[in-house]
Parts: sequence; C-alpha cells; structure tokens
Amino acid sequence: MPDSAAVKTRLRDELSTRIARVRKDFFQSLQIVASGVGAYYIAEQFLGHHEPIFAATAAIVSLGYVSGATHARRILEVSLGVILGIAIGDVLMLLMGQGMWQATFVLFISIQIARFLDKGILFTIQMGLQSTLVVLLPPSPDGVFARSLDGVVGGLCAFLLMFIFPKDPRKEPRRNASALMNAFADVFYSSAKAMKEYDGKAAWLALSEARQLQPLFNKCEADVVTAIGLAKLSIVGKSQQGELKTLSKRFSATDLAIRNTRVLNRRMASTLENVQLSSTAVDSLAQVFVDIGNAVHTLGEGMSAKERETRRGMMHKARTELEHVAATLEPHQMKVETLEGESLVLMTRPLVVDLLEVTGLSHEDAVDQLVPLGESITERAPKTNILPVIAAPQTSAVRVESLLHDVPQEEAEQPVDTAAINTVLRTRAANSKDSTTDSR
Repeated sequence: MPDSAAVKTRLRDELSTRIARVRKDFFQSLQIVASGVGAYYIAEQFLGHHEPIFAATAAIVSLGYVSGATHARRILEVSLGVILGIAIGDVLMLLMGQGMWQATFVLFISIQIARFLDKGILFTIQMGLQSTLVVLLPPSPDGVFARSLDGVVGGLCAFLLMFIFPKDPRKEPRRNASALMNAFADVFYSSAKAMKEYDGKAAWLALSEARQLQPLFNKCEADVVTAIGLAKLSIVGKSQQGELKTLSKRFSATDLAIRNTRVLNRRMASTLENVQLSSTAVDSLAQVFVDIGNAVHTLGEGMSAKERETRRGMMHKARTELEHVAATLEPHQMKVETLEGESLVLMTRPLVVDLLEVTGLSHEDAVDQLVPLGESITERAPKTNILPVIAAPQTSAVRVESLLHDVPQEEAEQPVDTAAINTVLRTRAANSKDSTTDSR
C-alpha cells in the first residue's frame, strides 16, 4: 500500500501545478473567448450569416495555447486551412453532391493538397476537417462561399486581438530563465559538495541533476520562440523584441554550458570513485565549482530582471565573477598535480568560456579571459614543442618512449599516437610509484 502522506503530497503538488497553469494562461483565455465570440458576432450581425460557427472556430483555434511556434504562423495556417478547406468542400460538393463517399473523396483530396502546399500538421488538419464538414453538413443558406468568409473573419479577429490587447511576452521567458539558472547553479553546488566530501555517489547524483536540466532548457527555448512571435504581432512589440532576441542568444550559450557540465560531472564522478586527489586539489576544485555556481545564480537574476539597468548590472557582476574563475583555471596554480585532476580543470575551462558568452562576450574575448596553460601541464607530460602533428593512428610504444627524451629532428617529424603516449605515461608513473615503495 502506498504511503498516505506521499499520496497527499503528490496530489497537492499536482493540484498546485494545475492551478499555476490556469493562472499563467488566464489572460490568453480571455483573448480566446473575446476573439471567438467577437468573430461570431461580426459574421452574424454585420455579414448577416446564419449561425457562423466557422468564424468562431477559426478564431478559437488560431489563438489556442501554443508553445514553440510563432502565433503569426499559427494564425495564418489556421485561417488559410479553414478558407481553402471550405472552398474545396464547396466546389466538390457542387460537382459531386453530398454523401459519405463524397466526404471520403473530399477528405482525401484536401489532405493531399494540404501536404503539397505546406508541411504544417495544423494546416493539414484544418483543411481536411473543414472540407469534410462542408460536405457532411447541410448547405449554408447564406451562399456557397459564406463559410469561407466566416473563416476569414475568425482569422482577422484573432490577429486584431493579438495586436490591440497583447500580453507581455517577456514574462514567461523571464520566469523560465530564473528557474533554469537556479537549477543550473544547484548542480555546481552539488558538485562542490561531492568534491569536498570526496563522495562518488554524490557526484553521480550531481550528474543526474545536470541531465534533468534538459527539459527546463527545452521549455525555455520553446517559450522564447513563442514570445518573439507574440512580440511581432503586438502593437508595442518592437520594444520587446530586442530583449527577447538577446535572451534567445543567452539561452543558446547556456545550452553549450549545460552540455559541458554533464561531461565534467561524468568525469568527476569517475575520478572520485577510482582516484585519490590531493587535499589541496580537492579544495581548489570545490571552490571553483562554488564560484561558478554563484556566477550562474547571478546570470539567472540578470536574465529574469524586469529593469534594463538591473539586467546590465547583474550581467556585469556575473562576468566579473567568471573572469575571476577563468584567471585561476591553471593546474599548477590550483595545486593540481595528477592527470585525473588536470582533466577536470581542463574540462572546466570551455564551460567557463560558454558562461562568459552568456554574459554577452564574444567567443574570442571569452577565451582571452582564460589563464594560459604554458608548455607543460605536469612533470610527466612531454613538452608540446616536441610532439609532432598526428598523421597516422598506429605507433609502437617503443617509438613513444623516444619522444619522452631527446628526439632527433628527423624522428620528430614522424607521426605519433597519443593513445600510446598515455599508455607509456601511466606505465612510467606506476613504475615510479613501485620504485618509491621498494626503496622504503
């Protein structure tokens, strides 16, 4: 039997989610009602049509709740689908009459024409539905193409409502940005805790948190596209499009940062379970994760703020915080002395670059903020100036050993396999460790 307390909590959460959804879409619900009733009234009172249900249908479907596509395209698809569908139905009904087989033929023809004209699913559905209804329903007393005109009235009413009485399209993207970046910051705080406590299981949980960011990001990406479409239809939308387009660019850079975070967390979890880093390396890496988390939290405040000056101030603050982190991401400077620890530092560098791009820096300027790595990362690593360009996938371990010492110029020009280099490096490190143990 399920725990009653857990069931109550789940029901309470579900109820809260549903209420929040109603509140979020309340203004758009008013728009849909006004558009549908208005279209019906105009077609009936001004055009003299009897029961112009197609006018209300076109208006309601055009303003339906949508995410991830522009309202302008949706309204056009619905309006054209209704008009063409009704027109095709009227023409074919005149030629073939009414009945089930006529309706079947009309539906098939309408769908084929719709797929030829447009790839949109909504367009196809509207054409097929409206043409079939025209053939199945009794003829309109207002004339052959009266229903097509009703569809035009419904589409125009939808456009008019969106233009004169728009909602602020920035509200939802701002709320989503705050939720996404706060959850993103929590991933780094969890990573810092896992590193500080040297807990592999906690690191895997941090990776799970990073993976759960994807649905949040997808919602942000879809809603900002919808918001830009709403702004284009709005009478005051020009002043809003700039912020929305900037937010869209910030989301694109955030997407890259999230992907790099998953890679970093996966490597960190494996490292904590299989390798013991020094205490200084653990402390420095944990502090870097905390600093990045703080910067991401600041980014969220900057992306969700209503006032322009507040957004600029928060972005400047986040950039300063990330530049400080970028200036420390050098293994020697962080007291990281093992290959495994260095890999975590190196994986953090492109992540910080992505976050700097979220603040508005170009990629080149963001990369310039990173502290240079120098010629060598560790004492065991070969100097980069003696490693030739890789041109072939296979090289013997004996050939690699020669690269770790003095290498003649003619041999340095030969191709080398980096996988073999890693094998030799690890072997030498293990032999050195065994020799130290034997001497003791």
